[in-house]
Amino acid sequence: MLKRSITVLSLAFLMTACGFQLRGTGTMQMALTELNFAARDALSPLGKEVQSSLKNSKVQIANSAPFTLYLGPEETSRRTASFTAGTRSAEYTLTSAVTYELRAGSLPTLLQDRVEVQRTYAYNQDNVTGSGQEEALLREEMRRDLVMQLMMRLQAITPQQLQDLKEQAQRKEHAEAQAREAAIRAQQLDEPQQSPISFP
Repeated sequence: MLKRSITVLSLAFLMTACGFQLRGTGTMQMALTELNFAARDALSPLGKEVQSSLKNSKVQIANSAPFTLYLGPEETSRRTASFTAGTRSAEYTLTSAVTYELRAGSLPTLLQDRVEVQRTYAYNQDNVTGSGQEEALLREEMRRDLVMQLMMRLQAITPQQLQDLKEQAQRKEHAEAQAREAAIRAQQLDEPQQSPISFP
């Protein structure tokens, strides 16, 4: 299993070095041609891979961009999928996920979504080093899959959808502003009025 994972990763690296890209990793023209990128940790492996994929998709990353892609932290977990009594091996399910948001200036969040990847592998207590290496390789592969899913979601957004999302956010902002003003007026009406001071 470990040798197979190493072979697959080596092949993927060679294909990328030769200019080959999988569908959804930067070969499709995006409506979001300019983005501001923000993240909980922009220098994390996931943050770096997302920025690299955006650039490969001809997306200009600039602070002055009309839309901002906000990337949450990479969430990882491991749980026991199965365990065979009397043996020193078990199957674990790995999960990697990330929540992302699309924003436009000070408007309410236009879009919030989450991508998730799972993998199951066999852990052998008699070969802890090999099992640990396999898990590390799987985590790298899963991170690339997260980026691929995220890019495919972004590539699926059309200019009309962007406009619709922005208009919805503007209406929400306007409704919230009206609600705040109404609450202030109601509070002022409920406050007791002071009687005029009379002098003898």
